[in-house]
Amino acid sequence: MTALPPASEAGAPRWLLPRTAHAAHPGLVLAGFVIAGLAIGLSQQGAAGVIQDQVRSFGTTVDMIGYTIVAYALGVVVGAPVLMVGLARWNRRRLLLAMSAVFVVTSLLTVVAPSVQALLVIRFLAGLPHGALLGTALYVGVLVLGQERRGQVIATVMYGLTAATVIGVPGMQWLSEAAGWRLSYVVVTVVGLAGFGLMWAFVPSVPGAAGGGFRLEIAALRGRLLWTAIVTVTVGFAGLGAVQSYMVPLLEETNGFATSTVTLVLAVFGVGMTAGAFVGGRLTDWSVVGTARLSLAGIAIMLAALGVVGDDGWPVVPALVLLGVCIQTFSQAAQAHLMDVVHTSPSLGAALAHSSLNAATVVGTGLGAVVIGAGLGYLAPAWIAMALALVALVLAFLGPGYRGAR
Repeated sequence: MTALPPASEAGAPRWLLPRTAHAAHPGLVLAGFVIAGLAIGLSQQGAAGVIQDQVRSFGTTVDMIGYTIVAYALGVVVGAPVLMVGLARWNRRRLLLAMSAVFVVTSLLTVVAPSVQALLVIRFLAGLPHGALLGTALYVGVLVLGQERRGQVIATVMYGLTAATVIGVPGMQWLSEAAGWRLSYVVVTVVGLAGFGLMWAFVPSVPGAAGGGFRLEIAALRGRLLWTAIVTVTVGFAGLGAVQSYMVPLLEETNGFATSTVTLVLAVFGVGMTAGAFVGGRLTDWSVVGTARLSLAGIAIMLAALGVVGDDGWPVVPALVLLGVCIQTFSQAAQAHLMDVVHTSPSLGAALAHSSLNAATVVGTGLGAVVIGAGLGYLAPAWIAMALALVALVLAFLGPGYRGAR
C-alpha cells in the first residue's frame, strides 16, 4: 500500500478533519467513492430512464430531451480539464468535497426545473464537477491501495456508475412512471448527500500539486499522445450514448415491450456493464492497450448485431447485454491508458478520461438526436456508432502511443 502524506503537508490542521480521516481506511474511503459514483451514475445514466416522462411533463419531443443529456455530458467535457487545471493546488480532500457539494446542489435544482430550457442549463452545470470528482477519486484510491492494484481500483470506484445501470436506471424509470421524474432526482440528491458524508468522514488529506503545478498541468495538455488517446476514447465510446440514451423508446416503440419488461431489460443491461467493470479491471492490470483493442472490436461487433436484430423483439436483449460488457471493459482500459499518458499528473489523466467518455456521450447522443429527428428510427444511431468504433479500433493499432504497444 502506498503511504499517504500527513495532513500537515497539505496545510490542513488535523482538528479540521474528522477523527476517522486522520489515516486511510481503504475500504471506507472506496465506499465513499462508490456511493458518490452511484449518485453520479443515477443522475447521468438515469436520464435515459426518465426521458419518456420528461417528454410528457414538458410537452416536448424525445430528441429535445436528448439534448439535455448532451448538455450534461458537455458539462463534464468542459468541467474536467478546467477544474483540474484551475484547482491543481487544492488539497484533494477539499476538492472532492467541493465537487460533491456542487453535484448535490445542481441535483436539487434539477428537481425544480420549471422548463426544458432551464433543464438544459441546469444539466450542463450538474455535469461540471463529474470528471473532477471521479478523476480525483481514482487518484486518491490508487494512493490508498497501491499502484499495483490500479486496475482494480478503477473498477471498484466505477462500480457506483455500473450499479446505477443495474438498479438505478430501471429504478428511476419505474419511479418516474409511478410518481414522476422529479422524485427520481430527489433520490439522486439523497444518494449524493450520502456520498458527501462518507467522503467527509473517511477520505484523508492529500496535498494538491506543489509550486509550478499549474504549468505542469497545462504542459500535459499539449502532448500528441494525449490527444490521440482522447480521440480514440471519444469515438470508441460513442456507442453508449447512441444506444443507452434512446434505449427506452427503442424497447417500447420499436419492439413493443411493456413498461415492466423495459425495466427488467434495463436492469439486465446494467448487469452486463457491471460484468464489464469486473472483467475490465482485471484485464487492464494484464494489458491496458490489449484490453482496449479487444473491447473496441467487441463494441463494433455488438453494435452491428444490434442494428440487425434491434427490431426483432427479444433478440435485442442479448445484443444489449454483450454491448454493455464490451463498453464497460473499454472504459476501464481507457482510463488507465490516459493516466499512463499524463504520467506527470495521473489525477488530470483520470479526469480527462471522464471528459473523453462524456465527449463520446455528446457525439453518440447528439448524432442519435439528429438521425432520430430526421425520421431514421431508433436503430440508426447504432450503425453510426459502429462506424466510429471501427475508427477507434484503427487508432488503437496505428495511432501514436498505441502503435507497437501490447
